[in-house]
Amino acid sequence: TTAGHIQEFACFTDYDKELVCHWKVPEKMNCSKEFLLWYRKEDSSVSNICVPENEKNSLNCTCTIYEDLFVSSLTYILALQFNGTDTWNYNVTPALVVKPRAPKNLAIEKAGNGNFNLSWEESCSPSSLLSGQPVIYEVKYWRKQHPTEVSVKAINYQAKSFEITASSLKRGYDYVASLRCNYTDYPAYWSEWSEEVEFHCDYQMTAEDVLRMVVPTSCILIMAGAIMCYFCFTK
Repeated sequence: TTAGHIQEFACFTDYDKELVCHWKVPEKMNCSKEFLLWYRKEDSSVSNICVPENEKNSLNCTCTIYEDLFVSSLTYILALQFNGTDTWNYNVTPALVVKPRAPKNLAIEKAGNGNFNLSWEESCSPSSLLSGQPVIYEVKYWRKQHPTEVSVKAINYQAKSFEITASSLKRGYDYVASLRCNYTDYPAYWSEWSEEVEFHCDYQMTAEDVLRMVVPTSCILIMAGAIMCYFCFTK
């Protein structure tokens, strides 16, 4: 902390257009009036100003630095001023604090086999350094009526879709699904969870599903009957 005014200063970037820095402040502090964030590139003597804003529903000040293009070796020199006085100096290399945007255009549709196909798109632009880079995803889904019972599946390969098997769901319930991503060469942060999609499971049991249930059950009953007959015979 610095004179009790700055806590938890940190930065992250979508590695596309924005570098966001934020820090925690006391309640009711006006960020745009109290602070200024000066920044410059390490190889430049030209400084620029970012005027912070109060983050909604939190005690954070947030400053967003916009760039047309990030370079992998780029480092920023930051100087935070509080009421005109330098109170915090910080160096940040965007490549080390990448927090990708959440996947977009999440959609789900029922397949012919009764399963549900979840599909999405990457949010980074073609000019981003993340475009085409190895990426992993996490899918989570849950019954809408039971949000604490969440299933999470990791997708450790390049994909833009995932199949949720209907037999793993409970028939007659509404479900909600969401997705997040992380780039393996820039693993500092996972993205936020994407927008949610809802779907209804009206799965009908197939003959194959019935056999999967009946055969093991029949085997158990036959074994139990054989054991009972054996004990009755010996008695």
